[in-house]
Amino acid sequence: MSDFKIVGNPNPVVGRKEYYSVNDYSTLPFVNPVSGSNTYFDPTVVWEFYILQNGRWKKGTVADKRGDRVSYVFYQSSLELKIRLLARKGDKVARLDIKSSAAESPKILDIELLNNKGQKPTGKLAYGQTLKARVHCLHMERRTVYATLWEDDVNGAGHSKENEKNIIKTLSGIVQSGKADIDFLLSPSFAKIANKGGVESDKIHEYYVTTYFDKKIIASKANVNVKDLETPVATYRGRTATPRAPEQTVVRAAPTRTPPVAVNTTTTTTTTTTTTTTTTTAPTGKITNVHITDTENRPISGTYNKKGINVWIHSTGLIDKEINLKLYEHDNGGDDTLIDQNFFIKKHTHGIYVDLSKIPRSWGGNILEEGVEQELFAEVEVLQTHQTQKSAIVDVEAKVFKQDGNDLVNTVTKIFEPSPTEKKEKNSCGEKYCIKKDDNSELIREINIRLAGFGGNVPTDLFTDNTEKMIKQFQRDYMKVPESGKICGNVLKAIDEFCDKYKENIIDYKCPCKNPNNSIERDKASISNRCLDGWGKGLFSEQYKVATIDEPYRKYEYPGMHRSVLWAVSAMKFYLEFSESNYRKYDINRGYRCWADNNFHNRRSTNHFGKAADIRFTKNGERTYSNIDSNKIRKDIFNKYLNAKWWGNPNFFTLEKESDGAVTYVHVDCRDFAVNYMDNKFFVTKQTEVRGKSILQLAKDLGFENTCSCITGVLSNTNDSKNNNRVDPKTLKTSAKGKQFIKDWEKFKPNLYNDDSESHHCTIGYGHLVHLNPCNGSEPDEFKRGINEGRAIELFDQRLPEFEKAVQRDVKVHLYQYEFDALVSLIFNSGSNFLNVGGVNDGETKIKKNINNKQYSEGADEFSDVTNGGIPGLVIRRKAEINLFKNNIYDSTH
Repeated sequence: MSDFKIVGNPNPVVGRKEYYSVNDYSTLPFVNPVSGSNTYFDPTVVWEFYILQNGRWKKGTVADKRGDRVSYVFYQSSLELKIRLLARKGDKVARLDIKSSAAESPKILDIELLNNKGQKPTGKLAYGQTLKARVHCLHMERRTVYATLWEDDVNGAGHSKENEKNIIKTLSGIVQSGKADIDFLLSPSFAKIANKGGVESDKIHEYYVTTYFDKKIIASKANVNVKDLETPVATYRGRTATPRAPEQTVVRAAPTRTPPVAVNTTTTTTTTTTTTTTTTTAPTGKITNVHITDTENRPISGTYNKKGINVWIHSTGLIDKEINLKLYEHDNGGDDTLIDQNFFIKKHTHGIYVDLSKIPRSWGGNILEEGVEQELFAEVEVLQTHQTQKSAIVDVEAKVFKQDGNDLVNTVTKIFEPSPTEKKEKNSCGEKYCIKKDDNSELIREINIRLAGFGGNVPTDLFTDNTEKMIKQFQRDYMKVPESGKICGNVLKAIDEFCDKYKENIIDYKCPCKNPNNSIERDKASISNRCLDGWGKGLFSEQYKVATIDEPYRKYEYPGMHRSVLWAVSAMKFYLEFSESNYRKYDINRGYRCWADNNFHNRRSTNHFGKAADIRFTKNGERTYSNIDSNKIRKDIFNKYLNAKWWGNPNFFTLEKESDGAVTYVHVDCRDFAVNYMDNKFFVTKQTEVRGKSILQLAKDLGFENTCSCITGVLSNTNDSKNNNRVDPKTLKTSAKGKQFIKDWEKFKPNLYNDDSESHHCTIGYGHLVHLNPCNGSEPDEFKRGINEGRAIELFDQRLPEFEKAVQRDVKVHLYQYEFDALVSLIFNSGSNFLNVGGVNDGETKIKKNINNKQYSEGADEFSDVTNGGIPGLVIRRKAEINLFKNNIYDSTH
């Protein structure tokens, strides 16, 4: 009987090398392939590395290994992943599921020297190219790392004091997913330093990189060789894909019509030039622009979900000259080549069509780094001059690409396929775009934080069983809809609504040193010992995320309040509001409490370094001091809805018992969260950081456009639900909410003023235009004397129909009421004819064109360009109008 198993640590520590082997007590006879005899032939063990994504086990980017005993090092990004090792030996297969654990303390592991594509150089580099220093780190997310480039005059690798005269430059990078990439351009001027002396005899210069951490200098293990300027070297052309033979042609000539050169105000296009010695007369022309459009030659905004794109190459003087086109999938670990083909330029504007559906998804995806989208950019090179130019990056849905043929389906987990009847009962997309169990993304982490009070959850990127229970509870209790446990567009909308209504005030949580609501405690400490901003002084930072210290007793002063605690209190407010009891939140008695003086802030534990809140309550409108009331709130609210436990329960919100001191208040904290959920990034100090970006906007930014429009029903807990159908704008008038929205932005001003437009037109009341250009003394006496608010409202109501008629005149497609209101607000501020003359060369705006093409979301996105060069007030107003147009949210706070 076979007992083929993997032996090794299923919970490896991040950054530590772990060894894995197989335990096989049943070596069976195999036919020797050489002699043909029935002898004992032991096949090689092959090790494969898989990641669980969207319910499927997919092969990761880690190369297969062979041998009876292999090693792996798991980096920071593995903490939020489900990983599986497979060992194959003949017909036998063993598997081991891996869940990595956090390292003990921040650490720099090593420094890799790579080329500009994130690969180890296979030969010598040349001046003018880029050397990438990749610093591998542990528990240093979002920290700044500094790296220094040196020229080596000493034999062997490593740092030497003899090289201190050869320092080149120091640059910095931010740690993301356990690594910081720092790019050094190898300037020809560096050669002067290298040629001052040293051991180079073959005109090869050696460079290495160091970083300083924990009072130590850490150097790259190997040097990189660079040819001297006098030594000819082949021009570096970047990463080239292994030749592939697609089933069908993916590149062909694009449509002949010529689009204008794309202008992107938020993304810059870079051009790099490398020269080399050549005997051929080089063309005098050049590439002037490279950009990517959709198949209708329109710029791509948001996440693109069609199967084809056009790559446009604009040039001068290059007709009939050969160029090379590469299409890359951008990746932090190195850009993957999807297309690598040569063409002859036939027009000054040369278009090339690429069929993305013929390109396998695995060619460009790194499962450890990528999500549901891929970032594409094109790079074009003139082969005779080696001039290169890149396009801006565009986001493309990963589902556009050809399905991978080597997906490994987990044979244990069944993929649920609803019956035709069940499909009809679900949303219009058949839950195709819903986010559900085992999905993994930054969006899920943010949802786990904001809905932490609905059942309690840790801030993980993974959609866990607890996440599913949390979503069901939110749907049942807040949304009042049937429970699906999946995230659709309505869930996202409801989360934004909940956050707007119940977000906590961060000022209430400040340390008494700076808390205006706690002056009695503040005055107990000497001024010299008080924390400066109310969020501690970062004392005991050496204890940050040291795994051997239990979190309740960690002395480290975290840099703010943990967001999960804040949102847990927000959910408590919701449940109290709709409960039958007469209890309500009174105040935050204590939030943050720094060390300060001994006995200051009544300190008996370290829970209050951003991890805890002491909440006092009212009963029938009066502050209650009763322990009976506090215990009832603990039981009926925190135990029931937050699923909070008593101290000592890992990865739960926990409560202090009455016997421990919480007599007249409720103490809730996250002190028992695992160390990886206590990262500094979860702690905030500003009100804008409590909520952060709209969850809908975050979803769109991360590529979940289809999820945002994925509807399973109408929110029953909101008055702002979408109408079932858009209607002819000629049947619409500005709603009461729309009028108030506009007036909130215009603000009542009783006296004449010049507005924020480029011409500073004379205005009064609620944005009522008195005349064009600045006020000059010719205004009516009524306005010179000033007006009251009642008169301002009359003027507003008289003028509003002008803008309503403008929308009805210019928009030829049906609209929702809130879309109509958003457009009226925009042109009330910009002019009734703006949609017709506010575009390029005083022509139609993209807003009008897109909306009339039923590209509603794209049209709304164009609002953001109407800011008169970035006037802050207009930037904020445009964002609010976009939010109204897209999400039916009338938010005029500013």
